[in-house]
Amino acid sequence: MVFPVVFRVTQFCLLAQIILAPLLLGGERPWAMGILSVLTGIGILALCAKMPICLPRYLRVIWLMAGLVAGWMIIQSLPIWPVQAAPFNADHIALYPTAWHSTAADILWFIATVTLASLLARKDPHSFIKQVCITTACAAALQVGLAALDQINGWNTTFWFAKTAHIGDWTGSLANRNAFAALMVLGMIASLYCFGGRQQVRLGKVLDQKGGWLALAMIFAFALLQSHSRSGFVIALCSLSVFAVMQMRDNPAWHRILIPIGVFMFGIVFVAWAAPEFTTRFIELARHDLIQRDDAWASAVHAIIARPMTGFGPGSIALVIDHFATTGLNTNAHWFSSHNVWLDGAIVLGLPVMVVLLTMGGYAGFKTWHGLKLRPLKALFCASISIAVLSGSVDWVITLPALILPMGLVWVGCIEAAGGHHHEVSAQTHVAAQSGAPDQASQR
Repeated sequence: MVFPVVFRVTQFCLLAQIILAPLLLGGERPWAMGILSVLTGIGILALCAKMPICLPRYLRVIWLMAGLVAGWMIIQSLPIWPVQAAPFNADHIALYPTAWHSTAADILWFIATVTLASLLARKDPHSFIKQVCITTACAAALQVGLAALDQINGWNTTFWFAKTAHIGDWTGSLANRNAFAALMVLGMIASLYCFGGRQQVRLGKVLDQKGGWLALAMIFAFALLQSHSRSGFVIALCSLSVFAVMQMRDNPAWHRILIPIGVFMFGIVFVAWAAPEFTTRFIELARHDLIQRDDAWASAVHAIIARPMTGFGPGSIALVIDHFATTGLNTNAHWFSSHNVWLDGAIVLGLPVMVVLLTMGGYAGFKTWHGLKLRPLKALFCASISIAVLSGSVDWVITLPALILPMGLVWVGCIEAAGGHHHEVSAQTHVAAQSGAPDQASQR
């Protein structure tokens, strides 16, 4: 049949991006975005040619919000505003009137990819989520292999150019240790989701059938330590705690407090024992001459206060932070981000738009969480949300396609699973698959 072939091709075009994006320096470069966009376009055109397309309500809302953001960026760039005060002497709000082109293209790619994922996940969202997790683990494993190869041969390379920063840190082909660490955290959560099953199944049976996923999660944890990323380490502890808490059933409330504390304490002791140089990096947080993020955040807040309603438009963060820099900020560095996605959004779009986006996102997240029935899905959804929130609060790397794409696909699958756009038999099939095949002895 033609349609199954088209479905497989479309599925490949979507899932291949999870592996390709980290290989393409995180997918942020324009040429990398072009490759990813071509794959998304092929997938959407293939599906549109073979099946009627009916977008669910949540996708229509997402497209509406994306259109409003793009429209606001266009309005920022129009010469219809009063002349701004020095040093921004112009009759438009956007400091770079043409910068909205690339930003709008990035938004269009992400929303189109989410749409493609929704069309694929509608029939069986549980199977779709499992495929996304497997592909994410494969992408993380490939990056571990590249980083280990670089370490063994002493190349000090990103596989695209020679390293000029993060010397001695595992970065794979992402060229950034925090991005590499975030991908390792995603790989750990994805592997643990594939490893998990029903509580009625004996642990020995689960280890026998799916122990490889647990081993893979341990490898990702080791690679995370080799990246020497402080933020990645903290994000891993928090997201693993959330994942563990959400997996528990009918346990006393104090267990929900004890387990996260135990995970944190074990992680701290393990790192201090296994990687003393990693502990040294945490000690360096006390050195104000090395740590600049607090000054970058303060500078961003000053910029937001100066223009809270309208923002400064896309591409303006470096110039704005340099202009509103605090006395302790190193202005010789190129601050293309405040290392806080939420502050960056307020600088670019203004506070009202950011408040609307965050409110809509929070409402959608709560509604999805409330609609999920299976605890493994709830755990995966909440863990991915915690990764996005924490990473966005301390860095900008979460906006890389290599990181936002797998999380976005998981969220789409969870929304489809929570919204009932599929038959209930798919959930039962997923639970049976998670529990593993029955023992031969039980069949006799």
